[in-house]
Amino acid sequence: MADEDLDLNGDDDGEEAPKSSKKMMIIIIVGVVLLLIIGVAGGMFFGGFFDDKPAQTETSQGEEGASEEKTEEESAEDVADISYWPLEPHFVLNFEGKSKARFMQIGLEVSTTNERSYAAVKKHLPVIRNEIVLLLSGQKYEEMVTPDGKEQLRAELIETINNILKKHKAKKGIDNIYFTSFVMQ
Repeated sequence: MADEDLDLNGDDDGEEAPKSSKKMMIIIIVGVVLLLIIGVAGGMFFGGFFDDKPAQTETSQGEEGASEEKTEEESAEDVADISYWPLEPHFVLNFEGKSKARFMQIGLEVSTTNERSYAAVKKHLPVIRNEIVLLLSGQKYEEMVTPDGKEQLRAELIETINNILKKHKAKKGIDNIYFTSFVMQ
């Protein structure tokens, strides 16, 4: 009897082993296929296949496509060429008369697309700082607390710096000026 039990168990294991190995093989194949599909879809996603703007081929690109491409490249170059330089140290001034604030500290940065412009700003920095101090010291607290007053001051600063550079025969002035710090107390 003991022999019969062993034979029966041996016969049953022999039949189940091929079934379980077939199931395992199918599961592995399905897993590999799923991983391949996910990999291809991920590659297409990161490769830009699903972007809104379709890629243009050489045959579909006409003169319009070439001119659009050039303007996009030129605008990207313009953005890339903008440089920012701080006018250090910050400007610290006091207000005249009796007002709520007595002092102001202003940090400024100039931007330009031409490095020669900034070289001219550095060369004439003492004159530029002098004119900025004179311009800032004439400001009133009531005007400086409003956004319109700050915007007007920014426009005056750009004009002042560009006039100085023009006076000293610089070919191009600054493009913009930014407040990086604006403290009144």
